[in-house]
Amino acid sequence: MIARSQLAEIGTFNKPHGIKGEISTSFDPEVIDLVDDFGHVFVELDGLMVPFTILSSRPKGSETLLLTLKGITDEKKASALTGLPVYIEESMLPEDLQDGDDGFYIEDLIGFTLADSDTVVGVISGYDDSTDNVLFEVTAPDGAALLVPASPDLIEDVDIDGKTVTMSLPQGLLDL
Repeated sequence: MIARSQLAEIGTFNKPHGIKGEISTSFDPEVIDLVDDFGHVFVELDGLMVPFTILSSRPKGSETLLLTLKGITDEKKASALTGLPVYIEESMLPEDLQDGDDGFYIEDLIGFTLADSDTVVGVISGYDDSTDNVLFEVTAPDGAALLVPASPDLIEDVDIDGKTVTMSLPQGLLDL
């Protein structure tokens, strides 16, 4: 069994394509050309990382492939994977794409204090990556739930030791 900590998220299953189990899958542009070399991907099902052998792939766009996976033989089975993240062993990625000790994932920021310049906005309690615009879910000091764009353009600093994310938020954003 492989641990989640040994895996890197490389894409997301979109939706079934046709009735024979083929599934549209979006990939990180840095790895899309490597997918056929991986030979398999992992998906988290019922808390376990389950491997699926890639039987075939074909391009559907610049960041999307249509995958045929062993054991996924019809539209119903493919639709059960819709929206799930796709993983690969981090060790299979080229060295420049591996996280190493100096990298981190957005989920690593949960529990960090979010500040706008010198003002504390709240504590990052989660994130929403269901769209292309990832949002921090923030619990304000008064207990209010806020959604803040997690755009790299707005992030000024991430202090790992101080567990603080400092952002430059557009004026009035928190008033919405």
